[in-house]
Amino acid sequence: MSSVLDTCWATAPYLHNGSVPTLYDLLLPKRLSGDPKNGEYRPDQFLVGSREFDPVKVGLRSEGYEQRKFDTAVKGNSNTGHDYGARRTTLPNGTVLEPLTKEQRLDLLEYLKSL
Repeated sequence: MSSVLDTCWATAPYLHNGSVPTLYDLLLPKRLSGDPKNGEYRPDQFLVGSREFDPVKVGLRSEGYEQRKFDTAVKGNSNTGHDYGARRTTLPNGTVLEPLTKEQRLDLLEYLKSL
């Protein structure tokens, strides 16, 4: 039986506007003002046009070659939101969920690759 997650790795870039290059980056928060600079965040800019699969981050390669630059600062290109698991989240019942750790993000990607 197939699921909507079947082959999700093959549909990069992600979000409705293609503003996140890999599933790994989708599991990261967008850097907001006030966030520490040394954290791990979704990229603000990345290269698009590659068809080379990135098996670690699960998406298309987005660096190390000359292609068109995707800039999330351009109107309509934002990659904010959809940050469940990427930021501390308070559920309606008051339960607080901490963001996923790097190890948990990588484990989740391994699971998604198995679908």
